[in-house]
Amino acid sequence: MKTEYITIRDRETTLRIMNTEIEAVRKKDIVRKGVRVIKENVIGVSGSIGEVPNEELIDQAEQNLSMGIRYPYELAKNIKRHEDYGEKSLQKDNWISQIEVVLETLKREYPEFDFSEKVGVNNRAVSYENTEGLELEYRDTYMDLEFVLKEKSSVNLFDGFLLYTGRSFDEGLFLDFNRNLLKAHMTPVELPDGHSLPVFMFNTERLDGYLGKALSGENYAVGSSIFKGKMNQKLFDSKVTYCQNFDGREVYRPFFDMEGTLLKGDKLPLIENGELVNVFTDKKTAECYGLPHVGGATGDYDGMPRLENTTIKAEVDSSAIKDVLKGELAVLVFMAEGGDFTSDGGYATPVQLSYLFDGDRILGKLPEFSVSSNLYKMLGEDYLGTFRNPFYMGENSTLQGYRLKVNR
Repeated sequence: MKTEYITIRDRETTLRIMNTEIEAVRKKDIVRKGVRVIKENVIGVSGSIGEVPNEELIDQAEQNLSMGIRYPYELAKNIKRHEDYGEKSLQKDNWISQIEVVLETLKREYPEFDFSEKVGVNNRAVSYENTEGLELEYRDTYMDLEFVLKEKSSVNLFDGFLLYTGRSFDEGLFLDFNRNLLKAHMTPVELPDGHSLPVFMFNTERLDGYLGKALSGENYAVGSSIFKGKMNQKLFDSKVTYCQNFDGREVYRPFFDMEGTLLKGDKLPLIENGELVNVFTDKKTAECYGLPHVGGATGDYDGMPRLENTTIKAEVDSSAIKDVLKGELAVLVFMAEGGDFTSDGGYATPVQLSYLFDGDRILGKLPEFSVSSNLYKMLGEDYLGTFRNPFYMGENSTLQGYRLKVNR
C-alpha cells in the first residue's frame, strides 16, 4: 500500500476597514489534512480540519478503498524540495502600523472620501509527501489590500478602488501612487475620438478563465475547445506566450500540482510565440485521451485529484507602453463587470470605472462605456502587449493592452 499526505496551514490576519479606520482585527489559524491510500490500483481518501493524527486518517482512507475508485497511476517519487517565497517578506505586526499611517493620511488629505473593506496578510504552508520518497513544501506570506473608495456626496455604493498585492509593502510608494490616482479620479475627462481605442487591463481574469477552459486537455480532446484541432498552429501575435505558471516568484501558489507533479523551471508554455503547443492535463486525462501529462491537477485536500483549471499567466513581452502608444491616449480599466466571451471567442463588456492614460500618467476619470472585440483580434492584430504594471498596485502585476471597439 502506498500513502500520500497533504497538509495545508493557513494563518491569516485581517483588518476590517470602515470609514477610513480599522474597525476590527481578526485572526485565524486553520490546518487541513488529507490522506490518500492506493492499494492494487484503487484509491481511498480521507481528510480533516484540525490536528487529527495521521493514523486515524489512514484508517478512514483504507475504509474508503471499498468504494472501488481506480487510480492506476505512478506516484511522484524521490524528490525533495522546500521553498519559502515569503521568508523575507512582511515583518510581523509592522505592517499594521504601516496601514494605520496610510489610513491616517487618507483621512486627513481626502475628507471627501470614505475608504472601507479589508487588508489581509496570509501566511500559507502546503506540504505534499508520500511513501515513495516525495517531500514537497511551499511556504509564502503576502498581503492583499483592497480599499473601496466611496465619495461621500455620491449615491453609488462605491466609486473606486485602491489595491495592492505583494510580499512587501511600502506605505510611501502606495500613497504616492494613490495620490495621483485620486487626483485623476476627481478630474472628469471625455473619451478620445475614434471607433477603437487602446485599452489596458490589469485584471484579466475573464480572459484567463476563458483561455483556461480552451486549454484544458479534456475540453480539447472532446472537441469543446475553441482551439480544437489547432495544435501546433499559429493562433495569435508572435509576441503572445501563455504559460501554466507554478513559479512562486510570479504567482501565489504551490510549485506543484495536486498530484505532486513539478514543472521544469516551474513553467510550461501552452501558447508560445502565438502558437498552440500544449494543453494542460492531470494523470487521468493524459491516460484517457493519449495526451502528454503536464501536471495540471487541482482538487481539494480531502478529495480526488481532478482537472478543472490551472494557473495561466501571460508572459511579459513588451517594455515601454509609451512607445507602443506613439503619442495616442489610452484607456486604463479598473472595473469591467458584466461582460463575457461567447463560445466562438466574441467578447463584450461594459466598463464601469476607467481612466485616461498616456502611457506614463493617469490623467482623469472617464465616463462609463462598453467595449467589444474577438479573442483572435485581441491577441492577434489588435494586441499591444503584456507589460509590467508601472504603478504601485502589486508585485508581479501586469498590464495587458489591446485595441478594442468602443461603444459610447
